[in-house]
Amino acid sequence: RKDEIFESGNLAEGQWNKKLSSHICDLTNTSYAVPTNSNGSGLVALMSLYRYYTRYTNVIIQTNTMYGVKAMVPASGCRLTGFVDCNNKTLMPSIDNVKRTLMGIKKDQRENTILLLSHIGGIVNPDIIEISELCKNEKVIFLEDCAHSFGATIDGLHSGLFGDAGVYSFYATKAIPGGEGGLVVTNDKRIGEWISDFCIYD
Repeated sequence: RKDEIFESGNLAEGQWNKKLSSHICDLTNTSYAVPTNSNGSGLVALMSLYRYYTRYTNVIIQTNTMYGVKAMVPASGCRLTGFVDCNNKTLMPSIDNVKRTLMGIKKDQRENTILLLSHIGGIVNPDIIEISELCKNEKVIFLEDCAHSFGATIDGLHSGLFGDAGVYSFYATKAIPGGEGGLVVTNDKRIGEWISDFCIYD
């Protein structure tokens, strides 16, 4: 198959990306699956789109994550405005950690905030359902960094689909190593169309 890909010359926008998108949509039961050149570029694209189209500019990330996640925020034109502490048992934020952080922000600023959380060690954050509901209630955009959690589920729902959008990674060190590449998943029609256009015309 890889010989066919290289011989076709369609390394970015050809039938293979469409096949990957279709396969991930079927596997995860998502409406949109958009390949990107990396997990990081997918997250930067999402934050850039929210900043441009919805004026959400403040981003909160968790304390236990890689430096690259922190660097993605200014790369998208957004501002890093805070951190969520992590639970020692899961190495991820609990619902109480997220509540404490969000409730410490004025309501008008909360409605301009993106919460970007990372799933750690191939495990979906155990409090993800409660965190997702809290974000919806507080009008906070919730993005999932799913670099390490492709294929992981809770109650049959795949990581990346609890929030507004999520991004997988196929880098060499990830669960399904393809050497490079990422993929944005979302059930939000608006975001699915934005990210599809952005990836082609960025």
